[in-house]
Parts: sequence; structure tokens; C-alpha cells
Amino acid sequence: MLQNMHKAKFKLSLLAALTLGVASNVSAHSLQSQILSFEGNGLPDNVHSNDARLTQQRAINGEQSLLWDWGKSHELTIEQDFVRMTDKQASKAYGRGATQVLSFWIYNPVAVNDIMQVLLTDADSEQTTTLPVNMNFTGWRAVGVSLNADFKPAVTHNLSQLIFKAPSTLAQTAEPVFIDRIMVSVDDKRYQWSDHQVTTRYDLPEIDFGMSHELPEPTLAELVDVEIVQQQLIDQFKGRSGSFASLQKRFDDYKIRIADDGSITGRHIIMGYQKTIYQTKHLSSQDSALVKEYRELDDYTDLMLDLAKAFHNSAYDGYKSDIVNMYTLLTKHLLDQGYAAGSGLVTTHHWGYSTRWWYISALMMAKELEQESLLKPTYESLLWFSREFKSSFDMALNEKSSNLDYFNTLSNQHLALLLLNPDAKERVALVKQFSHFFSGALSQTPSGYNDGFRPDGTAWRHYGHYAGYAFPAFKRAAQVAYILKGTEFALQNTALDSLKKVMVAGWRYTNPYVPLALTGRHPFSKLGIKHYSTGLRDLALAYPELDEELAAIYLQVTKQSTEKGEQLFGKSIAPAELPEGSWSYNGGAFVIHRHADRMAIIKGYNKDVWSSEIYRKDNRYGRYQSHGSVHVMPFGEPDELGYQEAGWDWNRNPGATTIRLSLDELESPNKHSLMLRSETGVSGSTSLNDKFSLFTFKHQAPQDKEKFESSFVAEKHVFAADNMLFLTGNGISNLDGKNVTETTLFQLAVGDTPRSIWVNGEEINSNSFDLTLGKGDWLIDDNGVGYFLQNVEQVHVSRGAQTSRHNKTKKQTQGVFTKAWIDHGTAPLNASYEYVLVMDATPNQMLDLAKKMNRYPYFNTRKTDQNGMYIRNRINNLYGYSSTDFTNFKFGPVRSVSTTAQLLVQLNGKKAALSVSSPELKLSKTQATPVVPIEIVLKGTWQTNDSDYQHVKGNTVITTQSFFGQAANIQLSKVE
Repeated sequence: MLQNMHKAKFKLSLLAALTLGVASNVSAHSLQSQILSFEGNGLPDNVHSNDARLTQQRAINGEQSLLWDWGKSHELTIEQDFVRMTDKQASKAYGRGATQVLSFWIYNPVAVNDIMQVLLTDADSEQTTTLPVNMNFTGWRAVGVSLNADFKPAVTHNLSQLIFKAPSTLAQTAEPVFIDRIMVSVDDKRYQWSDHQVTTRYDLPEIDFGMSHELPEPTLAELVDVEIVQQQLIDQFKGRSGSFASLQKRFDDYKIRIADDGSITGRHIIMGYQKTIYQTKHLSSQDSALVKEYRELDDYTDLMLDLAKAFHNSAYDGYKSDIVNMYTLLTKHLLDQGYAAGSGLVTTHHWGYSTRWWYISALMMAKELEQESLLKPTYESLLWFSREFKSSFDMALNEKSSNLDYFNTLSNQHLALLLLNPDAKERVALVKQFSHFFSGALSQTPSGYNDGFRPDGTAWRHYGHYAGYAFPAFKRAAQVAYILKGTEFALQNTALDSLKKVMVAGWRYTNPYVPLALTGRHPFSKLGIKHYSTGLRDLALAYPELDEELAAIYLQVTKQSTEKGEQLFGKSIAPAELPEGSWSYNGGAFVIHRHADRMAIIKGYNKDVWSSEIYRKDNRYGRYQSHGSVHVMPFGEPDELGYQEAGWDWNRNPGATTIRLSLDELESPNKHSLMLRSETGVSGSTSLNDKFSLFTFKHQAPQDKEKFESSFVAEKHVFAADNMLFLTGNGISNLDGKNVTETTLFQLAVGDTPRSIWVNGEEINSNSFDLTLGKGDWLIDDNGVGYFLQNVEQVHVSRGAQTSRHNKTKKQTQGVFTKAWIDHGTAPLNASYEYVLVMDATPNQMLDLAKKMNRYPYFNTRKTDQNGMYIRNRINNLYGYSSTDFTNFKFGPVRSVSTTAQLLVQLNGKKAALSVSSPELKLSKTQATPVVPIEIVLKGTWQTNDSDYQHVKGNTVITTQSFFGQAANIQLSKVE
């Protein structure tokens, strides 16, 4: 932490607020950055030094910077009234945790092993804070510190002068330094990181491989295999890069020039999160124009990869020298811009997304970099900036090592970095260490809410299952497995199996796209299984022997034939059929139930699993994504099957029970993000033999959240078997009194050619209609999904135009939709419903079902008490039990359940199959995830080899357990 120094000094005159471009309308509540830029014709009047001038020799912001000959004039003073803000004011303006930051750029031609002092003071120099800056660097460096949080006490709120003082040991002949873009602005409070120049409250330790000083000599096999690994990694990224002319054009845009003295200049290169400090949407027009001249680092490193790919492609043989020249200039400029070891650039948050191709391209161009003496500084820079992922790059397995962003953006890059190590002995040791670490990172079940793979097949990021982060992580992790296969450094089979489990799970919960309930903050984004299709192939080949299941899935996903499979895998592999069955994923509070080519997603949320990820500008209206939603997706393109954002009614997520709100009321009350968990609610499921599932969503609205009706409660259950889902709700209550409560059956956009629906045997294909149905009626929606209304209140079915808003831009959208919903009225008290959903229905099937159901229902329910629910499936002789605490039951084979659990029993003569899961994961931020013990009392005497049991008073007491919501499946037989 930096300390204030209070000194009395003579009074200096102050200039107007417009000097050097600082806007006069900046207030203590404004996000407009106060920027001092040096674009004038002469030295500004408020800059004082015996030897300072403006120069076009180099700059960050615009064409000019301030050249200070600090060897001749040891002090430089800039007088400027800066408007100060408290962090409370900054956070209120920004909408989340923020702080006011002073930042500036400084260029040092020759490193000086001493400290420059920057005094931050008032007009009378009575309240002075000293900022020490280590000048032991060459090139550009960014200095950024919080004016409130990095000093004790905070910098004066009458900040009027910045006084730069040269190191006391500086020689008079020292090379001048350049200063540019001095700024006071609002930044995210997490983004002021320490580096070798300044110390802030955030110290990001450097990477430590923990290598022994006495490494063993590598074996010949290891030396050979490390070369194989390097070549296999390079081979993964070879390919075409567009025409040479297009590469040259992209390069020219950076305006990189080498001066006669060997110095390099070019456009300023910036990362995405480095823009936050500018608050770009609030810049003055003058400042905005200058910042728009910056170039993004991700585009820059994309070009570096494309040049490296071209270098390895014979089609570019005539341009090799030009390619090498462009690549080395890009590298020199990047290092000169401050992307060098020891430089923090204020922050490099989300480093991997912007720089992933720097690592790979550097490995591909390693020999050329070495010839230009650039390999060592490149290696050191990449090693330094990887510190954001120290928990992975250290290769010491811990609970944070399974970061999905690391798997996606930096796992291959991590390996490439190790292969760049110039010492052969260290290189072999590091790759061996990497293999051991990466195997552990894939295999472990991280504690609490940490990133990583879970044993039920979910993959966690942002404190929950997140397909949007998982799918690219699957692809890149499988790529690593493939690169290391067949060598001394191959991953362990347990790691491959862990990766396989989550990848197969992803295949099951896509059709071929992720359903709306699992899209996170990007609804309607068309995230699909094809996003990691190559990962399926790579992982299949990464096993010591081909994994035929993964190979078959790959062929199905990519629509390739058995013959093609033989070419790819060296043996005859038939494409897999689409999965059929039923699977619980309590790590995400959802069930996947599949029949033929159709997939149903049943989704809730609870104390451990968030409802939806809502950002200020993403998924604004996604509150009801997990409100017990039930969504049947046929296989195919979502927008061709009625799932489109234009006109989508965000209150009517299929299957969900919701209070219908205006879009303004539906939008999150939080200014930045909302990932709501339930304080008391329960949601979870169990699956029996991967064929049948029972799901429960017991909802209790948050009690102290703005825009949420705190009295809203509901209990919903879904019983999934074969082609049918039985949906029931009870206890639906709230005191809203103004807005209607609804349970939506479906909502489907109507395409250019409207599809028919069927109602009680009548086909309806008009462009507009409005119907009311009730108990005993049935209908079939536009996608051929049937609904038998077993016991319902008033059901509305309509087709027509509706308006909505885009989830990100709030722009009004329109569409024509068919929809059906149960109207529970305003302020319902213990409302309920029961209906049967047929996943793929015909009118004749529905007519037959209606006759049978009206005579003798397939499903019946009994609410035992506030904790228990019993559902009977007569067709499959299944008994479902939902308990939210210790519960006694009177119906069917189960007499009691000891805790919150979901239980399915199927009777078959003297045999029985039982499945039980705890929907409570019982996660802790600090402790390992515990096993949940469950005790079940069954009527009669049974025996099993799958769990402990005892006979008590003519009943059977079964003792089992559930870990991370996984089901205990128990086979039972009657005791004669």
C-alpha cells in the first residue's frame, strides 16, 4: 500500500478546466474520463519544466507525447484541477464496484535502476501523496493506481498538481523519457494490478514451476517424444491464412515503423478489459476519436497466428522472408508497447482470450524469433502475463486448477510455452509435470463452486454449469489429450474418462443445440454440439485404444458415414444413433429426457444452482429461465422450429410458472449482474436406469429483492417416462394482486408458412385465433407435441403478433407466435394443474389417450404434507416420491425418506429397482463437497447387494448415500 506524504510548498497558479482537453462538465457523479493529451502546437502553459517539449517521435494517444529531459531538469510539474470522486460515488456511477484511478503512460529508452517519484497534491502542496515508480524498464509502461484504495489516507480531494521527480541518482546525460495520456477516470475496482513498476493493493504473484535445481537427465525416449509433442501441437494449428496481400494489408494497418536509431513505433495496442478505465461510451468527442485509433490485441495476435500458419504452408514459399519480417516486427512492437515481462499495463484481465494465438504462433516461429534474439523476451513475457492463471500454470494441482477458461484459451498455450523453454532438461521436466497436472485438473472434483468437471457430467464456470464456457473447454482439452497421446507424456486414463463423461453429457443435452434453459446469459445463441465436434474425434483417438463410443458420436454429430469412419479411425465404426433415455444433472438442477429425435429439458434452481445469469446488457429478461421450465426440442435448427428471439415473450418460458410482468419490471434490479439462488427452495431429480426421471421444483421467491414478489411460492413436479411427461403443480400462491400468474405450455414462432395445430380432433391452420380449453381437452402444437389437460384451470391457446425487446439492446422486436398457457389469475391461492405432455403426438394418438385418461388416468398424485409428494405412473408401474425433509408416505412401497430426496421405485413381481438422489449438493466455499446419507423405509422385507439394509418390524430399512446429486441405483428382491 502506498503512503501519503504531507509537505508544505509554495502556492502554484492553476489553469482553467479545459486545459489539455479535460472537459469542464465532469462532475463527481460522471463517468467521463479526465484526459490530458499532448496534441497542441506548443508546450501547454500548465506544464512546467526547464527542459520539456512536445514531440512526434512516439506517442500512445494521438500523434504527440511530452518529452521530458529528466537528466537536465529533475522536476516536471503539471497543474490541473481534477474532479475527485469517492469510491462510493464511482461505484454508483458505474453500477458495480468501482474506484477512481490515476493512470499515465511513460516510455523509457534506457532502464534506470532507481525510483521516479510522482507527487499528487493540492494547489498549496499541503496535502501530498507520493507515488513511487520503478524505472527499471525499457519501452512503454502504463502506471495505474486507485486514488482512494491504494493510498492510506486517500489522495486529496483537491487534486491540482502532478509533480514528476527524477531519480536522485540519474545522470545528467540520461536519455529523455516520454509521457502520454495522463488520465483520472473510473475503473472497475478489481483491475489495478501490481507489477515491477508500481505496487497496488493487488499483488498477482509470478508463476513458480517449483522445479528442482538438480533435474534428472532426460532419457532418449523423452527427448524424442518432446519433439513429437511439439510437432503435433504445431500440426494442430497449420492451415491457410488468406492471401498474402490480405496479410500485408492487415499488417500495414498497425503502422509499424523502424527509425534510423532502431526504435520502433506503431499504433497503440489495447486489450478489451483495458478499455474499462477509459469508460469509452462517456468520452468527449475529441478523446473518443483518439481512442478509436487504438487497435485490439486479439486482432493483433490473430494476425500473428495467420502469419505463422502461412510460414508453415508451402503455398507461401515465395513470401517467407516478408512473413518473417512482419512477424518479428509485430513481436518487437508488442514488447515495446509494454507487453513485456514485469509490465502490468494496469490490468490484463481475461488475458487468454486476447493472446491465445501469441503463444501458438511463437512456438511455430521459435527458430525465427531466436535468430532475431526475440525468443527469450517472448518466453519471459508470456510466462509473466500467464500469472492471471497461476493456479494452473504453476502446475501444482489445487481447487482452482480446473478453470474452464484456462482449458479453453490457455491449455494448449501453456504447453506451447513450456516447449519454448530453451533448456532441454527443463523442457522435458516441465512437459512431464504438465501431463501429470493436466490429468489431475481434468480428473478432480473441485470443492464448492470452483470451476471444473463434476461427477454427474456438468461442467462448472461462473459458479454453476455453463455450456457456453464448457464446450470450447471440451474442444481444447481434448486437443491437448490428442497432442500428448502415444508419448511418454500421455494423459492418464482417469483424465480421459472424466473428459469423456462431460462431453457425452453435452451430446445428451443438445439436439443438436443447447436449449434456452442452458444458454446462460446468451439466449438464442445457437450454441451446439458442433462447437466441440473435433474434440470428440480427438478424445476418441487419445485413448491407448480407440474409444469407439466417442468415435461413433463424432460420426453422428458430423453426419459422416461408416466408410468415412474407417478412414478416420482405422476400423469400421457406424455413426451413433441419437441418444434415448433419461438423465439427471443435479449439478445444474435439470433433467434431460429423450425419445426418438426429441429432447425435453426440465430445469429448476435451488440453494446451490443459480436460476439464470443476467448481466446489465445480456439476458436482461431471463428471470424465468429455470422456473420449473419444460421445453421439448425436436432435432433441427431452432429458428425453423419456432425458437426465435424476435417477438419472444420473456414471461412465457415453456413449462414455467411465472408472474406476468412488464419488461421493465422483469428486468434485473441489479445494475450489473444477477445470478439468483433460492434461499429455501428445492429443485432436483433422480433417474432410474437412465430411462425414467422424477423432477421437483419447490419455489420460494427471494424475500428482499427489488422487483420480485416475495410471497410467490409454487411446487412443481415432472414425471418422465418413454414418450410422456406428466406435469403437475400445486400450492401456487402469491399476493401480487395486480399481475396474472401463468403456467406456460408452449410458445412457438410462426414461420412464413404457418403450421397447423390440433385441438380436440380439429385441425386449425389460420393466421390468428384465440381459444379457451379446460379439463379433459387436448391439443397438439406446431411442432407435433401433444398436451392432455388432465386437471387444469382455464387454458388459453392463441396465435397472433406480439412485441418484445431484444435481450441485449432492448430494441423492440416483433413476431407471430402460437402459445398456450394456464391462467391462475391474480393473487392465486393454492392454484394447481395437471397435464400430460406427449413428446411426438398424432391426432389419433391423442384421441386414444384422451379416452383412456378420462376413464382411468395413467398418472395420479397425492400430496402427503408440506414436505412430501407421491406420484404414481400406472403404465410403467413406477412410484415417485419427492421429499423436502423427513417425510412419511402412506402410498406405494415406500414408508418414509429421512431427508430431502427424490426417489423412484419400479416394481416387477418379486423384483424392484430403486433410484434415490439428494438434490441438495450442500456446497461450501471452503470445504469439500460432502456425501449426503439417505435412509429409506420400504414396506415388506427386501434384500439387495447394492446397499446396507436391515429388517425392522416387517419393513426394510435401506441406508445409502448420494454424492453431488448422483443417484444411488439399487436392485431389490423380495425375501421369501
